[in-house]
Amino acid sequence: HYPLSDYSPNRHLIIPLWFRILYSCGLRISEALNLTYEDVDLEKGTLFIRNTKFGKERIVPMARSLIERCLIYQENLDSNKVINNFFFPSPYGGRYSESTIYKLFRKILWEVGISHTGKGPRVHDIRHTFSVHCLKKWVLNGEDLTNLLPYLSAYLGHVDLRGTQHYLRLTAD
Repeated sequence: HYPLSDYSPNRHLIIPLWFRILYSCGLRISEALNLTYEDVDLEKGTLFIRNTKFGKERIVPMARSLIERCLIYQENLDSNKVINNFFFPSPYGGRYSESTIYKLFRKILWEVGISHTGKGPRVHDIRHTFSVHCLKKWVLNGEDLTNLLPYLSAYLGHVDLRGTQHYLRLTAD
């Protein structure tokens, strides 16, 4: 239920889907912001992630419910393809900046009554939440984390397992 904006006529469509993709797919902020129409394959239900933090590329699957939301979103912004190739276009051309997203996130937190300190919550914490929820689900299902951790590492685009093992500390319960 993101409000309409006089400054950005599509923001009420962009921001909710952007945050859903961030959480549902465990993307980094820049990875979601850099998505173009060519990167979003709604027939296959995948996102092609390029120009990542470590210069890697990967294909990330989406849940059916997220694909359906993307289809509705794309119908509403279809005319945008000609003007701006970014899947989440800025009203001023190009894509939203990370600082703009951070400001919008802080505004959302304020409006729903969640305090924000210099330590968080941060937009990047959504990626951490995705990772911890994934690991916790595996534990509750009796899965062997030793075997599955490399899959999560590849999915997140980590260079090696050390970056992914960090999340194990956050799943102590």
